[in-house]
Formats: sequence, structure tokens, C-alpha cells
Amino acid sequence: MNIEEVLATTHRVSSCDRIPFRCTCCGECCRHVRQSVPVESLDAFRLTQLLRTRNKEIVCMDDFVERYTELALLDECGYFMLMLKVTGKDDACIFLQGNRCVVHKEKPRTCRIYPFVAGIGDNGQPEYLVSREKLHHFKGPSVHVKSWMKRWFTAEDRTFLRLDLGSAPEIARLMRRIPETRRQQAMLLFWRYKYSDFNLERPFLGQYEKNLQRLIAALSQLAEQV
Repeated sequence: MNIEEVLATTHRVSSCDRIPFRCTCCGECCRHVRQSVPVESLDAFRLTQLLRTRNKEIVCMDDFVERYTELALLDECGYFMLMLKVTGKDDACIFLQGNRCVVHKEKPRTCRIYPFVAGIGDNGQPEYLVSREKLHHFKGPSVHVKSWMKRWFTAEDRTFLRLDLGSAPEIARLMRRIPETRRQQAMLLFWRYKYSDFNLERPFLGQYEKNLQRLIAALSQLAEQV
């Protein structure tokens, strides 16, 4: 199921709502997910930290990105995001073994807050949707939306999302100004500052905020070149 199909099954909920939901450990939400599971910069950072403790070939974020993700172009200007790769005839998440997630501790935010979808509203506050594409999950005890988000949608997640969504319009505007002949250079800059140039031994958010500033400055300079 792709993003468009998932969004078609969602509706808005408030933090005060209670939703019947039970994870049956069937693995169904991890199958048929080609180009459906975004890997945000914070996700890539956390997953790289985890996987380098298991695999000596994973040293930096570039190693993780190359092995486990694929690019999804969002705009012809070159603005893209990363998606988890899939395997097998059922397009299962690359981290699904049997019916279990092998990176459960640091799985992407999209997976962590499922069955909910989180965004940031115009007032700067989180907004939530519930996704009902797997109806058999919506049975059993009720889940309090606010409590669920407090557990799975951390302060670091919220701050990251505000930074990420807040910078997106300016980054996209600059990338649209850059001629097609320099689009690959712009995409490499985007890759570097969003997914590559991080020290895994230091806190993420400070690095990400500086990287966004560097990306905007570099794209501005590229856009001004004659």
C-alpha cells in the first residue's frame, strides 16, 4: 500500500480521543510497503547508531543509507526523501524477519507511532490522524492518543519535525531556482546536509539545525550562479 492509499484511509483525531487498537504481531503493516516507509534524517541517525553495534560494515550514515534505503523524488526540482527498501514477493520491509521487526528499538517514527500519523499544524502544535488500512487491528482495548504519543512521539521527534517541515518550503523554493544543469549538484548538497554530514557521537538536533542553515546557504549560492 502506497502513501496515497494510506492517506485515503485516515481521519483526524484529537489528543483526547481513545481508539480501539491491538497489535496482533501479524506483520501485515510491514508488508506491501514499497515506497511507503519514510526514513527521515533523525530515523537514519538513530538506525545507524543501532546497526553499527551489530555490523562492522556500518560505520556512518552513508553506509546505512546505501544498504537499507532508496530515493523517492518528491519534486522535479530534485527535492527527495528516503524510503526503506523492501524484499520478497510481498514487498516486505527490509527489517522484517518472520513477523518481527529487527530494529524495533529504533524503528522509523512512521512505524513507531502507527496506527497514528503525526504532523505540525499552522499553530506549531502537533496534529494527529489515525490510519485504518488494516481493520483487524482496531479491536481490543482502547488506546489514549495523548498517552500513545507521549510514549512514542518524543520531544526530540517533535522538535525535529518542526525544523524539518519549517525549512522545507525555503529549501524547495531554492532548488526550483537552480537550473537543471546544476540539479545533480543541488541534490548532492541536499543529501550531504540532510542524511550524511553527522557525527554519531554528538546529539542530533544541534547538528541538524546547523546543517539546515548550511544547506540553505549553499543552495542560495548555487541559485545565484550565472
